[in-house]
Amino acid sequence: MNSIFTWFFALSISMSTLCAAQEFGKLHIKEKVDVYTTLAREPMIAEHPNGALFLTGYRNAGSAPQLWKSIDNGTSWNKVEVGDISTGADGNSDVDLAIDSDGIIYLASMKFTKIPDDITGFDFSTMKGQNITIGVSKDVGKSWKWTYLSQSDYDDRPWVKIAPNNDVHIVWNDGKGIRHMLSANKGDTWQELSKVNPKGGSSHFSIGPKGELAVRVAPLSASGNQFDEGVDLIRLSLDRATSWTNVQLPGNRDWTVDAKKGILRWVEPICWDSKSRLYYLWSEGKSLKLGISDDYGKNWNVQLIEESDNQIYYPYMTITDDIISCTWVSGFGESLRHHASVLKLNTNENTMYRLSPLKLDIWSRFEVGDYQRSTGGEYFPMIYLSDGDFGLATPIQNRKENRFGFTWWRINVE
Repeated sequence: MNSIFTWFFALSISMSTLCAAQEFGKLHIKEKVDVYTTLAREPMIAEHPNGALFLTGYRNAGSAPQLWKSIDNGTSWNKVEVGDISTGADGNSDVDLAIDSDGIIYLASMKFTKIPDDITGFDFSTMKGQNITIGVSKDVGKSWKWTYLSQSDYDDRPWVKIAPNNDVHIVWNDGKGIRHMLSANKGDTWQELSKVNPKGGSSHFSIGPKGELAVRVAPLSASGNQFDEGVDLIRLSLDRATSWTNVQLPGNRDWTVDAKKGILRWVEPICWDSKSRLYYLWSEGKSLKLGISDDYGKNWNVQLIEESDNQIYYPYMTITDDIISCTWVSGFGESLRHHASVLKLNTNENTMYRLSPLKLDIWSRFEVGDYQRSTGGEYFPMIYLSDGDFGLATPIQNRKENRFGFTWWRINVE
């Protein structure tokens, strides 16, 4: 794979110069821990104020959300009992995880049609989301209170985020727009607000340092059952969701309901830094690009992050202490690789640190036809930890050899 570490600035509406010099370095794998347990697809990770690490990921064959905890910096992990359907812990698909400054844990989950082990003759067009639930723990995971936020057909892709005042916001979609709920009392009760947008999918969600809300709205929603042509934007609120405005996106994207055509897309990550700059990461074929706006999306500065011989897809991004952690996938079959990078953007110079591409123990979900390497979902996360290292989570999915679980990677700068 050829990588070009040339940063360039491209015009979207208008643009400003961020900085002139660039430096490049490597990320080093400090620790790799394989946890053989139940399958944890599309994992999410969060660090508690007391230093404990929490990791979640979904298993379609299950009935309740999954959560693991580490109190030794990720060296070992133990399953957290979050409850079952009888207590409202009802979900086996997309998850999100957030922990507020008081240490309260919020675990959002979606329920989806179960896929049988033998998929011969199974009608995949009947699959759909069935509910969105939120679990709240105020004692570091010992006990949980679960609430059904929705039990509508085609509920899909929940995101839970914490505002600076510790208000909790959750968005999701159901094929009829993007719904939004708020808790101003630490998850005790939830209030549904007006829709973020009447069409489109909840592709990502981020809250800025002044309480700014940004939702990435994509044309695909309802787990791919709904496609709204031309819906491709960010919705922005600067008044705690009282009103929303459209933000035009930089660059070019192709969207299709046929996964075999065009670029694989689902999550299109957006993030804020401490200075209320808005970031957007996306793929254009064999190029990965980062858009940066310091005026709420009126103008974008676009930088080339990666250029590859293979198609780039499924990017993800987090920002902590103004350090950008981003991941993506490239290639298919035996050329499929998982990638991770850290970007430090400063006034005088940019620094980019790269992890050598990963060839992971992730294979097709179903042992039919060509059993090939797979992505393990539509994203995988990396976060900046309080001790200065980075934490990365990837699924383990090997049906032939009966290996399931997740891998925890502790990464630092060489």
